[in-house]
Amino acid sequence: MKFVIQRVTRGCVKVEGEIVGQIGKGLMILVGLTEGDSEEYLDQVVDKFLNIRLFDDAKGARWKESVKSLGLDILLISQFTLYNTLKGNKPDFHFAMEGNKARELFDKIVAKTREKYDEKKVQTGKFGEYMFIDMECDGPVTINWEYPTANVVEANNKKGKNAKGNENKKNENKKEGKEDNKNKNKKENVKKDKKDKGKKPEGNKETKEEDKKEEDKKEEDKKEEDKKE
Repeated sequence: MKFVIQRVTRGCVKVEGEIVGQIGKGLMILVGLTEGDSEEYLDQVVDKFLNIRLFDDAKGARWKESVKSLGLDILLISQFTLYNTLKGNKPDFHFAMEGNKARELFDKIVAKTREKYDEKKVQTGKFGEYMFIDMECDGPVTINWEYPTANVVEANNKKGKNAKGNENKKNENKKEGKEDNKNKNKKENVKKDKKDKGKKPEGNKETKEEDKKEEDKKEEDKKEEDKKE
């Protein structure tokens, strides 16, 4: 969630020439939503709206009082263009939350602010409509605030990347294990081939029988010669 919090002496929102929201002295807050934002953050967000000290106290000391402590007004306006990137000179808003989800969450922010404060002192624009804003910035004082902070989002992204990296590493280790087994089997086969080549070839069955017949014949011939002698 991104917020532009402005200290104003007055603020007014019109749609097609009709006033839909109007406040006196207080805060005008532009609200931008992105994917991943949810209502679990609403208490922290609304407490910030009510308690951020942007006003002087009765003695003129700066940054001492809040909307809540002084009983001032709040004007909440949806602003999807806060989540923008620039592609050359053209803005791109694909980081902004999808319309229906954003409407639902924005309405919950408004409802939570009214619940925690004074319903009559919390005004809003008209979600999704073409709005004209007339306000008098006091100071000027403008605070840009994001919640959860960019660091939290970055940490979550990093965590997700690490998990993905660990999974990739695991897959790589599996692949390397398969390659090692493949190489091991290949080496064993090479050793076996070398061992087989070193052995003297054994004759087949037919060769053995022929050799035996030849030996028998030689033996018989020798016996015949002995008889003649």
